[in-house]
Amino acid sequence: MKPSRLTRRRMIQGSAGIAATTGLAATTGLAASAGRIADAPAPTATLAASAATAPSPPTDAAPRPKFRAAVLRLPIEIPITAAALEATRRRNADAMLAAIDAAMRGPGEKPKVLVFPVLSYTSSRRAVSGVPMSTVAVDLVSEPLDKSIFAPVVEACRRHDIYVATSTQEKVPALPGVYFHTGFVMGPKGLVLRSPKSQAQSAPEVSYLRDLAKDYVRIFGPDSILPVADTPVGRIACYVEAEAQVLEASRLFASKGAEMILHTSLEEDEVPWVALKQAIGFQCHVFLLTGTTSRFVRADRPEPEWAGGSSTIVGPDGHVLAQKAGRDEGAAIAGIDLNEIAKAKKKYGRNTVPAWWLYSDLYKPR
Repeated sequence: MKPSRLTRRRMIQGSAGIAATTGLAATTGLAASAGRIADAPAPTATLAASAATAPSPPTDAAPRPKFRAAVLRLPIEIPITAAALEATRRRNADAMLAAIDAAMRGPGEKPKVLVFPVLSYTSSRRAVSGVPMSTVAVDLVSEPLDKSIFAPVVEACRRHDIYVATSTQEKVPALPGVYFHTGFVMGPKGLVLRSPKSQAQSAPEVSYLRDLAKDYVRIFGPDSILPVADTPVGRIACYVEAEAQVLEASRLFASKGAEMILHTSLEEDEVPWVALKQAIGFQCHVFLLTGTTSRFVRADRPEPEWAGGSSTIVGPDGHVLAQKAGRDEGAAIAGIDLNEIAKAKKKYGRNTVPAWWLYSDLYKPR
């Protein structure tokens, strides 16, 4: 039966990118499921506070926040032996804090959101140290972050009233022997959300949500895969590295009402990253904030290994608002006006919002 005009209009409004301005019905319970186990009290006061409430729909009478954000392009030290791990993590943590302080001391309005490169404490080359994943993996679920190795960063979030994104190797007590590579966001109250990799390539010991989806949802609840959280600076999501290469992940975030995707990453020059990130911003009408590693430093080698790509801020119209690339290190800062999302949707949505029922066969087994 051919859908009626009213039915078709409702179907369009329910598709990716429109939910953020038409009701956000899909976001119920998202913030609560982002960091704690389903049907159980939050294991810590920190998690309970950060889980907050589900996002509420914006109205024409309620303008969205405006602020500045920073994406970092920074070097990171690789732990070269198991004995060097703790000292290396401390130095990397100190470098992270120094970058936050530098951004806060800069001219103009202080940024409210900062996105750091992937694995800011251990680097993506941790395996060269011979340290097993079980040693470096952090429990983000049952331990408050201010009691973990990330306590100094949480304190900086409180001191400056900011939100910081990066990633870590993660262990989950409810899934013994399973390790994730997890993007997560810290704020003044601790953990805001955590978002393990769904399918993008990672270290051999890392598990993917695509293979554990049923168990993961059973433990953490509906919408816990690729969650969105409501914060004073808007509705935020987070993913890691090549998760951005799967457009469906970004569209899912947009359908859940995300206004900013915080992308903690390491990039290779052979991937057309800037074009890809601009397409995400434009097609999903979100702000995409990417922080990347600039170079790897080792205590046993005089010369660093430079990484590719760039740290970028892309707006909801697909334009690059700020960028640090190549051997240019530090913070790229831009103004974020979340009201621009509605303007981009109004201007381009007729073309960019998919009529999802036409494409549903893409996801049927063949």
